[in-house]
Amino acid sequence: MAAKELPVVPSARPGTMAAGAAMERIREQRPVIDKQKCNLCRECLLYCPDAALAVDEGEVRVDLHFCKGCGICAVECPARAITMVKEYTGNRGFIEK
Repeated sequence: MAAKELPVVPSARPGTMAAGAAMERIREQRPVIDKQKCNLCRECLLYCPDAALAVDEGEVRVDLHFCKGCGICAVECPARAITMVKEYTGNRGFIEK
């Protein structure tokens, strides 16, 4: 069977995948950058495995659609300008309908 003939099987509701990555659902912590401490050395950009960091208008910004919250940027920052904060502080139990 040719690839063109394979049936399309949706894995998600229409329109949900195009809006962005699902990192918000799995990330437990996110980086916060202290602009006063950041010296724009760009080492965090080099070490980020997801390319979630970029320099924009003279400051480092985090794209939370791609950040997995691994914390590598915070560990590798020589100025200690990046700290990891909890993404969600509420109850991690089941959601009742």
